[in-house]
Amino acid sequence: MIMVPRRPYSLTICLPSSVLSLAHTLVEKTMLAGQIARAASIYRVDNIVIYLDKPSAKDDAMLMKDILAYAETPQYLRRYLFPLTKNLRYAALVPPLRTPHHPLSGEDSKFREGFVLKSGEKDSLVDVGLQEPVRCPRPLPLNRRVSMKYVEGTWLPASREEIPYYWGYQTQIDLKGLGHHLTNTNHDYVISTSRLGVPVSQVAKDIRGALLNNHDIVILFGSPDEGLHEILRKSGLDLEQVSDLIVNTVPHQGTETVRTEEALLISLAVFTLIENMDL
Repeated sequence: MIMVPRRPYSLTICLPSSVLSLAHTLVEKTMLAGQIARAASIYRVDNIVIYLDKPSAKDDAMLMKDILAYAETPQYLRRYLFPLTKNLRYAALVPPLRTPHHPLSGEDSKFREGFVLKSGEKDSLVDVGLQEPVRCPRPLPLNRRVSMKYVEGTWLPASREEIPYYWGYQTQIDLKGLGHHLTNTNHDYVISTSRLGVPVSQVAKDIRGALLNNHDIVILFGSPDEGLHEILRKSGLDLEQVSDLIVNTVPHQGTETVRTEEALLISLAVFTLIENMDL
């Protein structure tokens, strides 16, 4: 297992609930959500916000949240946290993420995710994916997922801030839409992706500066049917006013449209390349 360091800043992506609308069966939707989970993990995304862009896409929003959360959870914890539901009927098709918090049972790791099996006044019993549950000399919330660290022969609870490695993403839904999320969340820097934006090559220095000098960055993505201008206009917002940068990451695209999951993978790859360039 390669213990990849976490980013020095928090990276959030906002995706429309209708991203799954181009897939017609539960199998196809599940596999598409799995691709999003893989893309987010490859590029060390910390938070995924699914915003409702169409009332008819509410079920898809719940489906995507369930699958993304399932994929992010280490395999040995899924039986505790995810009962068999319709949304997860084909979850086995989602490819494993193999992120640092998904170690195999025989791998040596000083940090692991766990599930609290028993909790008393002085100690707890936690499943951290080893052959046997481990004992923690502290009371922990029963039946809860917890992060654990191995210190001098003892497993202790750990905060995400203590873990120096990329430790997966957290998923949330905003059923009031993208505009509601942006007006109720204080991101340091907002990057919007749009076909109408400035070609990425022209603002590479600006992007690199933003990535290196901010603590909380969010990247916005439009839907298969509407761009961000149209989506935010329905909330009475102007994309130019809520964005620090509007960028086209696929200039001179050879297709009429770029699907959201394609834009996600392309954009994260481009931004990561720019971040690591000497401009």
